[in-house]
Amino acid sequence: MTQPLPKFLTDKNLIPNVEINPDLNLLGTESAFDFGVEVMNVEKSGKFPQIYKFHVGDTGPKTPQPIIDVAIQALKDKQTKYGHFAGYPQVRENIARYMSETRGVKIAKENVMLQPGGKPVIEFAIQALVKPGDAIIGQDPGYPIYESLGRFYTRDNYIPWSVRKDLDAGTFEFVVEDLEKLLQQHGNVKLLILNTPQNPTGMIIEKEKLEAIAELVKKYKFMVLFDDIYDQILFDGRKHFSFLSIPGMLDWTINLNGYSKNFAMTGWRIGFIVAPEWLIEIFGKFAINKYTCASRVNQIVAGTIFGDVDLEGYHYRYIGDKLKDIIEENRQEYEKKGKFVVDCLKLLKPYVISNDVQGAFYEFPNFERLFNLSYVKNELGIKNDQQMSKWLLYERGIATLAGNGFGPSGVGHIRFSYAEDRDIHIIPGIKHVVKSILELIEKSGAEMPLKLEEVEARVEELRKKHFGIS
Repeated sequence: MTQPLPKFLTDKNLIPNVEINPDLNLLGTESAFDFGVEVMNVEKSGKFPQIYKFHVGDTGPKTPQPIIDVAIQALKDKQTKYGHFAGYPQVRENIARYMSETRGVKIAKENVMLQPGGKPVIEFAIQALVKPGDAIIGQDPGYPIYESLGRFYTRDNYIPWSVRKDLDAGTFEFVVEDLEKLLQQHGNVKLLILNTPQNPTGMIIEKEKLEAIAELVKKYKFMVLFDDIYDQILFDGRKHFSFLSIPGMLDWTINLNGYSKNFAMTGWRIGFIVAPEWLIEIFGKFAINKYTCASRVNQIVAGTIFGDVDLEGYHYRYIGDKLKDIIEENRQEYEKKGKFVVDCLKLLKPYVISNDVQGAFYEFPNFERLFNLSYVKNELGIKNDQQMSKWLLYERGIATLAGNGFGPSGVGHIRFSYAEDRDIHIIPGIKHVVKSILELIEKSGAEMPLKLEEVEARVEELRKKHFGIS
């Protein structure tokens, strides 16, 4: 029986002239990048004077100058040949020392490997650990690449750990008892994927919950892919707690981390892995087969963020002390923007239910009650989050992401990334969102939570509350 072609091919009328892998039907995508093409097309059309961008989890701040200066010097020194496939020993030593100090567990350079960006280790972990018939558990909603690669490599044996939601309170909770039930039902789970602070909800997994998960690791014997790429972007004085910090969990953890989010280096594509030495050895073989190495310049930069680097007669000084205040200023700005977005969306309650943000730079409000309004449902034909996201872009010039791209539990939600510049995108953009939604409520003849003429004053109050008078 001939298998249907993947939708991503048929959507573009691309027909292979040979039989292809049927498992490609299970391969997903990262909706931010696919949808980004549509955003660019609308932007080029000139339909709107500006597109307000809440769709991509890129960083608003630019890469700090001390990092750029190191890269420039490395280029001047002609550091342009192949790099070490796993990362130069001194660079790995610097990262190991930093992770040991911040995680409270002894990590050696043999536990560390550099990678281009953060994604490769997701695939590495699955390829190294998961054999036919094994299963993977991941958070739902969650970063879509976990599910995409998980389903592809397990032939659809990816199990969602569904969040519990309180719609009225706007809260999310991943319940450990629910996770254990999944482990009991599926005795072949080899890998659990955790992300905290989390994309798309902006929530964190607390220390006590991670410790309870560690007990399940001991009981059921599975590895944990622990993604804490946003570990320095936390709000309200919260401190990051790592799965590595739990006694004995270094042996069971593959830690995905890097420089993209904390250091505003998304386009540099440089990250690192912390894992048991035997896994690092396997990952090194994968690296040689797949991409050879992270670039030499990026490796030098990655090392100087945590210590000095000496390479082939050249010395590059530690720059972490120069970055500390910059990173903290960026964190504070993310916190202000996040709370501003949440408070603005609260003006739309009960039709839009926002959730309080704890870290990263995402807000994941629920829009389901809006879809039940007569004008929205009957006149516009908007019945779900995907249609809502399209309407916001094509009719209002507001780029957001539909929640269904983050898993079944994301249905009914819209993800707002508030990473972009506050004055260009966040403040005017969220004001435009509030006005646009109020117009839909008004046209439906429903009770208005706020009058349209009050929006300017209310948003200005919130601007002053979160950003001060300027």
